[in-house]
Amino acid sequence: MGISEKLHQMDGGHVVLKSPSPLKPILTKSMEKKDDDEEEECSTPTRAESRICSKLTCPPAPKKRKPASSRCLYAGVREFFNPPDFETLFVRNLKGA
Repeated sequence: MGISEKLHQMDGGHVVLKSPSPLKPILTKSMEKKDDDEEEECSTPTRAESRICSKLTCPPAPKKRKPASSRCLYAGVREFFNPPDFETLFVRNLKGA
């Protein structure tokens, strides 16, 4: 592929323009069709590297959690924290009445 050079003259200076030469046609030969039974077709790979691994065992399903017990664990009397000075927080002002 050659490049032809053209000289153009503009205002006393020279400008060189390079343009590619036309491409040559590519000659292709059609492949002769084989009359044999073995034509080139897509086929499944049969090599050992291409095979799918043997069937693997799946892990067991996760166990269900036991539902929360609906029975109350505190069958007896519940005790709450009761400080001795708790009543002093709620002193009523009875003097004004």
